[in-house]
Amino acid sequence: MRWVWPLFLALAGCSGQTEIAPGGIVSNNPCIDAVLSEIAAPGQVAAVSIYSHDPASASAPVQWARQYPALGISAEEVIAARPRLLLTGNLASSGTNAALAKAAIRHEAFGVPANVPENLEQVKAVGKAIGRMQAAEHLMQRIMSATTPAPATGRRAIIWQTGGFVPGKGTLQDELLSRAGFTNASATYGLSQWSQLPLEPLVRNPPDVIFMPVTGDGEAGRELAMRRKLLRYFPETKIVTFPDRLLFCGGPTIIEAMKVMRAA
Repeated sequence: MRWVWPLFLALAGCSGQTEIAPGGIVSNNPCIDAVLSEIAAPGQVAAVSIYSHDPASASAPVQWARQYPALGISAEEVIAARPRLLLTGNLASSGTNAALAKAAIRHEAFGVPANVPENLEQVKAVGKAIGRMQAAEHLMQRIMSATTPAPATGRRAIIWQTGGFVPGKGTLQDELLSRAGFTNASATYGLSQWSQLPLEPLVRNPPDVIFMPVTGDGEAGRELAMRRKLLRYFPETKIVTFPDRLLFCGGPTIIEAMKVMRAA
Protein backbone atom coordinates (compact mmCIF):
# COMPACT_ATOMS: atom_id res chain seq x y z
CA MET A 1 0.00 0.00 0.00
CA ARG A 2 2.87 2.39 0.57
CA TRP A 3 3.41 2.80 -3.17
CA VAL A 4 -0.10 4.21 -3.63
CA TRP A 5 0.38 7.66 -2.10
CA PRO A 6 3.15 8.72 -4.50
CA LEU A 7 0.76 7.80 -7.31
CA PHE A 8 -1.97 9.91 -5.77
CA LEU A 9 0.42 12.84 -5.45
CA ALA A 10 1.64 12.47 -9.02
CA LEU A 11 -1.92 12.55 -10.32
CA ALA A 12 -2.97 15.51 -8.23
CA GLY A 13 -4.27 18.55 -9.98
CA CYS A 14 -7.22 20.78 -9.44
CA SER A 15 -10.47 19.29 -8.21
CA GLY A 16 -13.44 19.01 -10.50
CA GLN A 17 -15.81 20.82 -8.13
CA THR A 18 -15.25 23.92 -6.06
CA GLU A 19 -18.67 24.61 -4.55
CA ILE A 20 -17.94 23.33 -1.06
CA ALA A 21 -20.11 24.52 1.81
CA PRO A 22 -17.87 26.36 4.30
CA GLY A 23 -17.58 25.28 7.91
CA GLY A 24 -17.84 21.54 7.28
CA ILE A 25 -15.65 18.47 7.53
CA VAL A 26 -13.66 17.82 4.36
CA SER A 27 -11.26 15.08 3.31
CA ASN A 28 -8.64 14.94 0.58
CA ASN A 29 -7.50 11.47 1.62
CA PRO A 30 -9.24 8.65 -0.31
CA CYS A 31 -8.52 6.11 2.42
CA ILE A 32 -10.16 8.29 5.05
CA ASP A 33 -13.11 8.76 2.67
CA ALA A 34 -13.67 5.00 2.87
CA VAL A 35 -13.92 5.25 6.66
CA LEU A 36 -16.18 8.31 6.47
CA SER A 37 -18.53 6.45 4.14
CA GLU A 38 -19.12 3.99 6.98
CA ILE A 39 -19.18 6.19 10.09
CA ALA A 40 -20.03 9.81 9.17
CA ALA A 41 -23.51 11.11 9.94
CA PRO A 42 -25.72 12.28 7.05
CA GLY A 43 -24.79 15.84 6.12
CA GLN A 44 -21.61 15.78 8.18
CA VAL A 45 -19.18 15.59 5.22
CA ALA A 46 -18.75 18.69 3.04
CA ALA A 47 -16.20 17.33 0.51
CA VAL A 48 -14.22 14.20 -0.29
CA SER A 49 -10.99 13.48 -2.11
CA ILE A 50 -10.98 13.95 -5.86
CA TYR A 51 -9.69 10.37 -6.10
CA SER A 52 -12.88 9.04 -4.55
CA HIS A 53 -14.84 10.31 -7.57
CA ASP A 54 -12.82 8.03 -9.87
CA PRO A 55 -13.63 4.28 -9.82
CA ALA A 56 -10.01 3.53 -10.74
CA SER A 57 -8.66 5.10 -7.53
CA ALA A 58 -11.61 5.06 -5.11
CA SER A 59 -11.84 2.93 -2.00
CA ALA A 60 -15.06 4.51 -0.78
CA PRO A 61 -18.20 3.61 -2.76
CA VAL A 62 -18.15 5.95 -5.76
CA GLN A 63 -21.91 6.50 -5.61
CA TRP A 64 -21.54 7.71 -2.03
CA ALA A 65 -18.51 9.89 -2.83
CA ARG A 66 -20.15 11.62 -5.77
CA GLN A 67 -22.81 13.04 -3.49
CA TYR A 68 -20.12 15.48 -2.34
CA PRO A 69 -17.85 17.99 -4.05
CA ALA A 70 -14.32 16.80 -4.80
CA LEU A 71 -11.29 18.32 -3.08
CA GLY A 72 -7.67 18.20 -4.24
CA ILE A 73 -4.54 18.15 -2.11
CA SER A 74 -3.25 21.70 -2.57
CA ALA A 75 -3.34 24.17 0.29
CA GLU A 76 -5.06 26.70 -1.97
CA GLU A 77 -8.03 24.40 -2.57
CA VAL A 78 -8.35 23.54 1.10
CA ILE A 79 -8.18 27.17 2.22
CA ALA A 80 -10.77 28.14 -0.39
CA ALA A 81 -13.10 25.46 1.00
CA ARG A 82 -12.96 27.10 4.47
CA PRO A 83 -13.57 23.88 6.40
CA ARG A 84 -13.74 23.57 10.16
CA LEU A 85 -11.78 20.31 9.88
CA LEU A 86 -9.58 18.79 7.16
CA LEU A 87 -8.80 15.06 7.21
CA THR A 88 -5.70 14.52 5.11
CA GLY A 89 -2.63 12.35 4.52
CA ASN A 90 0.68 12.74 6.30
CA LEU A 91 2.76 13.45 3.19
CA ALA A 92 1.92 17.14 2.91
CA SER A 93 4.92 19.42 2.41
CA SER A 94 6.08 21.78 5.14
CA GLY A 95 4.89 24.65 2.94
CA THR A 96 1.38 23.18 2.75
CA ASN A 97 1.26 22.65 6.50
CA ALA A 98 2.52 26.18 7.10
CA ALA A 99 -0.13 27.63 4.79
CA LEU A 100 -2.89 25.69 6.54
CA ALA A 101 -1.63 26.81 9.95
CA LYS A 102 -1.51 30.45 8.81
CA ALA A 103 -5.09 30.17 7.57
CA ALA A 104 -6.11 28.59 10.91
CA ILE A 105 -7.35 25.42 9.20
CA ARG A 106 -7.61 22.65 11.76
CA HIS A 107 -6.43 19.40 10.23
CA GLU A 108 -5.78 15.80 11.22
CA ALA A 109 -3.20 13.85 9.20
CA PHE A 110 -3.28 10.08 8.76
CA GLY A 111 -0.64 7.72 7.45
CA VAL A 112 -0.99 4.31 5.76
CA PRO A 113 -1.53 1.61 8.44
CA ALA A 114 0.71 -1.41 7.95
CA ASN A 115 -1.39 -3.97 9.83
CA VAL A 116 -4.84 -4.66 11.24
CA PRO A 117 -4.23 -3.15 14.72
CA GLU A 118 -2.99 0.10 13.14
CA ASN A 119 -6.10 0.17 10.95
CA LEU A 120 -8.32 -0.21 13.98
CA GLU A 121 -6.51 2.68 15.69
CA GLN A 122 -6.98 4.82 12.59
CA VAL A 123 -10.72 4.14 12.47
CA LYS A 124 -10.90 5.10 16.14
CA ALA A 125 -8.94 8.31 15.50
CA VAL A 126 -11.25 9.33 12.64
CA GLY A 127 -14.29 8.60 14.80
CA LYS A 128 -12.88 10.76 17.59
CA ALA A 129 -12.03 13.59 15.18
CA ILE A 130 -15.57 13.81 13.81
CA GLY A 131 -17.42 12.95 17.01
CA ARG A 132 -18.70 9.57 15.82
CA MET A 133 -17.10 7.13 18.25
CA GLN A 134 -20.06 4.73 18.45
CA ALA A 135 -20.15 4.32 14.67
CA ALA A 136 -16.35 3.95 14.62
CA GLU A 137 -16.48 1.22 17.27
CA HIS A 138 -19.11 -0.63 15.24
CA LEU A 139 -16.85 -0.55 12.17
CA MET A 140 -13.91 -1.71 14.30
CA GLN A 141 -15.96 -4.69 15.50
CA ARG A 142 -16.79 -5.61 11.90
CA ILE A 143 -13.09 -5.44 10.93
CA MET A 144 -12.07 -7.58 13.91
CA SER A 145 -14.76 -10.14 13.06
CA ALA A 146 -13.67 -10.25 9.40
CA THR A 147 -10.01 -10.75 10.32
CA THR A 148 -10.40 -13.49 12.92
CA PRO A 149 -7.53 -15.86 12.02
CA ALA A 150 -8.51 -19.03 10.19
CA PRO A 151 -6.60 -22.31 10.56
CA ALA A 152 -3.59 -22.54 8.26
CA THR A 153 -4.44 -24.42 5.07
CA GLY A 154 -0.87 -24.94 3.86
CA ARG A 155 -1.89 -23.41 0.54
CA ARG A 156 0.53 -20.91 -1.00
CA ALA A 157 -0.94 -17.73 -2.47
CA ILE A 158 0.10 -14.40 -3.92
CA ILE A 159 -1.68 -11.17 -4.74
CA TRP A 160 -0.48 -10.24 -8.24
CA GLN A 161 -1.79 -6.84 -9.15
CA THR A 162 -1.74 -4.85 -12.37
CA GLY A 163 1.85 -4.04 -13.35
CA GLY A 164 3.11 -7.22 -11.71
CA PHE A 165 3.41 -5.80 -8.17
CA VAL A 166 3.14 -8.29 -5.31
CA PRO A 167 2.79 -7.41 -1.61
CA GLY A 168 5.30 -9.26 0.54
CA LYS A 169 6.22 -9.52 4.19
CA GLY A 170 5.49 -6.47 6.31
CA THR A 171 2.42 -5.40 4.34
CA LEU A 172 -1.21 -5.37 5.39
CA GLN A 173 -2.03 -7.73 2.54
CA ASP A 174 0.51 -10.27 3.80
CA GLU A 175 -1.21 -10.21 7.18
CA LEU A 176 -4.65 -10.63 5.59
CA LEU A 177 -3.47 -13.65 3.60
CA SER A 178 -2.19 -15.22 6.80
CA ARG A 179 -5.43 -14.48 8.67
CA ALA A 180 -7.34 -16.13 5.81
CA GLY A 181 -5.25 -19.29 6.23
CA PHE A 182 -2.81 -18.85 3.34
CA THR A 183 0.97 -18.69 3.20
CA ASN A 184 2.19 -15.70 1.21
CA ALA A 185 4.38 -17.20 -1.53
CA SER A 186 6.10 -13.89 -2.34
CA ALA A 187 9.28 -14.90 -0.49
CA THR A 188 9.53 -17.95 -2.77
CA TYR A 189 10.35 -15.54 -5.59
CA GLY A 190 12.77 -13.42 -3.57
CA LEU A 191 10.38 -10.49 -3.30
CA SER A 192 10.40 -7.81 -0.61
CA GLN A 193 7.51 -5.66 0.69
CA TRP A 194 6.32 -4.42 -2.71
CA SER A 195 8.14 -5.92 -5.68
CA GLN A 196 7.39 -6.76 -9.28
CA LEU A 197 7.03 -10.43 -10.18
CA PRO A 198 7.75 -11.32 -13.82
CA LEU A 199 5.93 -14.20 -15.47
CA GLU A 200 8.96 -16.48 -15.78
CA PRO A 201 9.65 -17.29 -12.10
CA LEU A 202 5.94 -17.63 -11.43
CA VAL A 203 5.34 -20.22 -14.14
CA ARG A 204 8.41 -22.16 -13.02
CA ASN A 205 6.92 -22.48 -9.53
CA PRO A 206 3.24 -21.49 -9.53
CA PRO A 207 1.44 -21.05 -6.19
CA ASP A 208 -1.83 -22.74 -5.31
CA VAL A 209 -3.86 -19.52 -5.55
CA ILE A 210 -3.30 -16.25 -7.41
CA PHE A 211 -5.43 -13.25 -6.43
CA MET A 212 -5.39 -10.83 -9.37
CA PRO A 213 -7.50 -8.45 -11.45
CA VAL A 214 -9.01 -10.03 -14.54
CA THR A 215 -9.91 -6.91 -16.52
CA GLY A 216 -8.17 -3.65 -17.33
CA ASP A 217 -7.90 -0.89 -19.91
CA GLY A 218 -5.27 -0.50 -22.61
CA GLU A 219 -1.89 -2.02 -21.90
CA ALA A 220 -3.00 -3.20 -18.47
CA GLY A 221 -5.88 -5.11 -20.05
CA ARG A 222 -3.57 -6.75 -22.57
CA GLU A 223 -1.14 -7.74 -19.82
CA LEU A 224 -3.92 -9.34 -17.77
CA ALA A 225 -5.27 -11.20 -20.83
CA MET A 226 -1.78 -12.60 -21.45
CA ARG A 227 -1.54 -13.77 -17.85
CA ARG A 228 -4.91 -15.52 -18.01
CA LYS A 229 -4.00 -17.23 -21.29
CA LEU A 230 -0.70 -18.50 -19.91
CA LEU A 231 -2.13 -19.61 -16.58
CA ARG A 232 -4.60 -21.91 -18.33
CA TYR A 233 -1.67 -24.30 -18.66
CA PHE A 234 -1.56 -24.58 -14.84
CA PRO A 235 -5.01 -25.95 -13.89
CA GLU A 236 -3.77 -26.76 -10.39
CA THR A 237 -3.45 -23.01 -9.74
CA LYS A 238 -6.69 -21.26 -8.86
CA ILE A 239 -7.18 -17.71 -10.21
CA VAL A 240 -9.35 -15.54 -7.98
CA THR A 241 -10.64 -12.13 -9.07
CA PHE A 242 -9.11 -9.50 -6.78
CA PRO A 243 -9.50 -5.89 -8.06
CA ASP A 244 -6.63 -3.47 -7.50
CA ARG A 245 -8.93 -1.19 -5.48
CA LEU A 246 -8.79 -3.75 -2.66
CA LEU A 247 -5.10 -2.87 -2.25
CA PHE A 248 -5.33 0.91 -2.00
CA CYS A 249 -6.49 1.25 1.60
CA GLY A 250 -7.33 -0.56 4.80
CA GLY A 251 -10.33 0.41 6.92
CA PRO A 252 -13.58 -1.08 5.61
CA THR A 253 -11.75 -2.33 2.50
CA ILE A 254 -10.25 -5.00 4.76
CA ILE A 255 -13.71 -6.53 5.21
CA GLU A 256 -14.27 -6.93 1.47
CA ALA A 257 -10.73 -8.22 0.87
CA MET A 258 -11.13 -10.86 3.59
CA LYS A 259 -14.43 -12.03 2.10
CA VAL A 260 -12.68 -12.68 -1.21
CA MET A 261 -9.77 -14.48 0.46
CA ARG A 262 -11.95 -16.66 2.66
CA ALA A 263 -14.18 -17.59 -0.28
CA ALA A 264 -11.08 -18.89 -2.08
